[in-house]
Amino acid sequence: MYSTSHEFEDEVRRIARFLWPDAAFGGAEMNDGREGDGTFETEEYVHFIECTTSKTKDKAIKDCEKLEKLLRKAGGRVPHKFAKGWFITRDEPHAEQREVVKKYHGKIVICSFDQFRAQLVDARSYLNLRFKAPFGSVRNPATGSAEFAVEYVPLGIVDDRGTSYSVEEVIARLDRGERFVLTGDYGAGKSSTAREIFSNRGKALWQNRSAAFTLMLNLREHHGQKDPVEAIERHARGIGFSSPSSLVRAWRAGFCHVILDGFDEIASAGWAGTTKRLRDLRYRSMELLREFIRQTPRSSGILITGREHYFDSPQELRVALALPENHPSLKLQEFTPSQVRDFLAKLGWSDGVPAWLPTRPLLLAYLASNELLKPDTIGDVSVPPSRGWHELLERISQRESEIEAGLDPGTIRLLIERLATKARGSLDGIGPLSSDVIRETFIELCGYAPDDRGAVLLQRLPGLGGVSAEDGSRVFIDQDYVEAARAGDVFRFCDDPFGNALDGQRWESAMRPVGIGVASYRCSLAGHSRGKLNAALMAAYDGEMQALCLDIALVMTENGYAPGDKPLYLKELSCESLVVEEGLNLSNLELQDSIVGRLELGVSLPPETCPVFRRCHFGRIEGRTGMKDLPKDKFPDCTVDEFELGNQTTNAILNLPLPLTVKVLLTILKKLFAQSGTGRKESALKRGLDAKGQSVVPSVLELIRKHGFAVRTKMQDDVVWLPSKGDGCRARALSMLSGPMTSKDKLIEEAKDL
Repeated sequence: MYSTSHEFEDEVRRIARFLWPDAAFGGAEMNDGREGDGTFETEEYVHFIECTTSKTKDKAIKDCEKLEKLLRKAGGRVPHKFAKGWFITRDEPHAEQREVVKKYHGKIVICSFDQFRAQLVDARSYLNLRFKAPFGSVRNPATGSAEFAVEYVPLGIVDDRGTSYSVEEVIARLDRGERFVLTGDYGAGKSSTAREIFSNRGKALWQNRSAAFTLMLNLREHHGQKDPVEAIERHARGIGFSSPSSLVRAWRAGFCHVILDGFDEIASAGWAGTTKRLRDLRYRSMELLREFIRQTPRSSGILITGREHYFDSPQELRVALALPENHPSLKLQEFTPSQVRDFLAKLGWSDGVPAWLPTRPLLLAYLASNELLKPDTIGDVSVPPSRGWHELLERISQRESEIEAGLDPGTIRLLIERLATKARGSLDGIGPLSSDVIRETFIELCGYAPDDRGAVLLQRLPGLGGVSAEDGSRVFIDQDYVEAARAGDVFRFCDDPFGNALDGQRWESAMRPVGIGVASYRCSLAGHSRGKLNAALMAAYDGEMQALCLDIALVMTENGYAPGDKPLYLKELSCESLVVEEGLNLSNLELQDSIVGRLELGVSLPPETCPVFRRCHFGRIEGRTGMKDLPKDKFPDCTVDEFELGNQTTNAILNLPLPLTVKVLLTILKKLFAQSGTGRKESALKRGLDAKGQSVVPSVLELIRKHGFAVRTKMQDDVVWLPSKGDGCRARALSMLSGPMTSKDKLIEEAKDL
């Protein structure tokens, strides 16, 4: 920790000056021609210090004799004051050294450097107490307990130049007194990364590899505070630390680095209104952080965390925090597939990772803490995308309500969902939403204008990011997130179509599969029958809300219901993905002058049950090889960018000179991985196969599961298979499909032996 005796002596004297501020000008002195390491005279005491890095008995004898002479001399020089000797060792004193000091009968105190520094602040006690307190949002999502001990999985950290950092590199730069801002999307692991840095620095102190410890504050606990001293003392009292003032002294002395977690969770007083006013409000909210940066000694590092899109721009962030241009801003990246796998492995999950699974640690922790990822059930009953996103929105809303915004979780979720609905009017469905629209939506749902804390909440709603520094507008930063959120209003319309007015006439795009799945799941939970959903479908149609009408039609097909009892003509819509399989009669549905990104037609689809597509354009049609292969009279005046290659259709695969089990394997891989992230009902995986082929599907699916290519789950009453991510599953599947006759993949080789 201190390589030379001179460095060690300097540090001991520095601590002594903070410990005895009355003797701030004390230090080394010559006495009888011999230099003493330190003399510090206060109002009541004269303290003499000798310190050593040596572990020998002889050095202890020599230093104690020197101290004993100084103590006798002080008795004659300042008889009205107490004199005390300090023999301070860099490491824990040895038994022989303690034995030497004993004969001075308490006139000389022997202690280690850590024990002496603890006179200023008991860093070890602070660390023990801090570890027992919450770390930002790192809690057991099921119980709210701060004790959620999942081993940290390193996340990618990059600066604004694209340079990657490890946690160890961040710590090394903090030790050099650098200041960082670490941002990340909602639930991306900012608090857990800050906790890991705190933990690693704590270990360094416990192992005597560092003299400095780390002070970590949850900024959500310091609303309205402006003075770092006040904040540190409140923090100390909050964790039960007995000497708040000593923590302040240690910070002033530069004995601790500082982590300030959650700059987006602070609000200050002031009226909310225009965009400029909101920027002023955010600036004032950062006063505590600016003071920490200004008052913290240059030798101490500072790490500040918060949501990436809280500010309108990186420049606003720098101005609000008063950060110099040369201090890098770091960004936390989401889990990669391998990191998701590592994270879940630490929770006991060894099966494949579903491709739909979001890469935010918050959701993964939620699923794990609610025992939805138990090793004994993951291979049988996993979590479908619809349920996962529904639970994530529930958790997000609950967490936001805990930040003292005065709103219950239901209102916060409704606010997020309504904003997601309003974003449907934009070209790409994610926004932008102006600050006025966001504020008006709050008033519409709550019946009153947001106060100051509510205004800050609106500016940092999870999933919304800044897009314009001029007007404070926001966009949704994750497509699946906004899709899952906008399913809320579709569900509520299905639940009460005549008492739930939606302005859906300007919508041009149907919901994507994630949104349809969430809406379908919620309708199923509510027990909505075909009659109830069909009534909502007709209400949307009569109200000329055609995109909503298509949404409900897709929700009905997802739940196994044929939509409509009379022809439905929907015009000028955009639909990302549409699957038309045998089993449902969709002949009542006609889509006109619309765009469909991907259409999948079942191999055995009866032509008369297919919807009509009139003057539509398709990005890709799967299950067919050309215009002549399409159901007759169902695609008048349509154009198609591409069809599925003839040698990759289900029929083409079934005609290959391969064992039946391999052909069935290839048809299933095709259905699972044709569109990344989608799941397929087990019944759909059997379609297009004859009785003999269907009979081997269960054994082939078990082989696919064993190799980690898919996970079996249940959605309502249906068994669903979800494709896995990681280990290059999708790439391997596509490789097998592109060269089935020559592939040597283990999966194909084992399928031959079934």
